This record gives sequence, C-alpha cells and structure tokens, in this order.
Amino acid sequence: GGAPLRNAQVIYGGTALAEAAAPPPPAAIAGAAAAAEPLRLLYLGRLEPIKGVHTVIDALHRLRSDATYDRPVSLDIVGSGAPEYTSHLRGLVQAYGLEAVVNLCGPVSRAEAARMMAEHDVLVFPSEWEEPFARTVLEGMATGLPVIGALTGGTGEILVEGETGLTFAAGDSAGLARQIRRLAEEPALRRRLAANGRAVVASRFTLQRMVDELEAALAVMAGKPQPAPAQA
Repeated sequence: GGAPLRNAQVIYGGTALAEAAAPPPPAAIAGAAAAAEPLRLLYLGRLEPIKGVHTVIDALHRLRSDATYDRPVSLDIVGSGAPEYTSHLRGLVQAYGLEAVVNLCGPVSRAEAARMMAEHDVLVFPSEWEEPFARTVLEGMATGLPVIGALTGGTGEILVEGETGLTFAAGDSAGLARQIRRLAEEPALRRRLAANGRAVVASRFTLQRMVDELEAALAVMAGKPQPAPAQA
C-alpha cells in the first residue's frame, strides 16, 4: 500500500437505536425464561458465503452432537442473497437434522428486524469478510442483545471478548459452539454483556456523536476556531 495518512481521524458511524428509549431486554437476559426454553439465536444480514452463515449451522450441529450439552438452542436466519448459497444452507440444515431448530425466515423490513432483535436472546455475526464497520452489531448491542461475533474487519473495534461481547475466529464453528454454550449456561454473563454493550453504543456510537465529530473535523480543516468545552 501507499504511505500512511498523517493527521487522519477515524470517525465511526453511529446508530439511531442507541438514542431511543431502551427496549425491554430479551426474556432470557431478564432471567424470565425457563431453563427448558431454547436460547434464541438470530442472524440478520445477507446470505452469501463471505457472511459465514454456514458456520453458525455447523456450530449448532456440534452442540447437538455433544453428549455433555443438554440446553436447547434455536436459530432464526433473516435475510436473502445468493440462491445457490441459500440452497446450500437449507441442505446443511437437512443433512444435520436441524429442521426443528433452524428457520430460514427470508428478508424482513427494518422495523421487523428491530422487533426480531428484541425477541431473541443472542445476535450472531459470523462474517468472514473484512467488513469495515458492522452496523448490525451496533444495532443489536443498542437493543440490549448480547453479540457473538467473528473478529474480522471493524468488528474487533466494537466487540471486546468477555466485556462487550463474545468472539471467535472467522470460520471456526467449534469456537462459536463454545461461545454459544457459555451464553446458554451462564445467564449472568448474558446480562453483563447486554448491559455493557448498550452502554458502549450509547457512549461511543450514537448518531449525535458522529455528527459532532464530523462538524469538529470539518471546522478544523476549514481553520475555524473551536468553542471552549462546556464547564461542568
């Protein structure tokens, strides 16, 4: 590549969800779900090989094949994309005998996606692509949804293992299965990650913060004096 940029400033994108009133937390986070109810996983995004959705299905197969694991888990896959890959995912579900617990829901509206986030327990972000900034992760965190994400692209700047979410190497279905199991077996961890994730979005990734930083950066480039910080 070329020479590194000097005096560059990173301004992260923001999400409006973080500025809305906090929605009721998912049932499992609130501790209201019975132990026999499934941990409800959600994938929300395009259905393409680089998105790694097959890794989530492989992880569920590993959990169901593990004699030491007895907690029910379900997965809703929301989105559309390449027909060949969608067929591949359906074939995996059938080959693994997961038809009762994995549902390919198809695409939904933005409003419906927000509702589905509130009705699930965990958002899974398995992308194998170096995505510059994962807005879906931010929106899940803003909703109070614990996130398990692959450490690709900008996701590693949002998710901190054990603090704001759980992480795994892209394509590592065994690692993802371990993280799903942790959340299924540790309600306190789910509550902590949900609270920490929402707090991080509210403090670092709101639309207002993004606008403020853009205005300040443009003013500096224009040579305009900056206002003194407000006194406490």
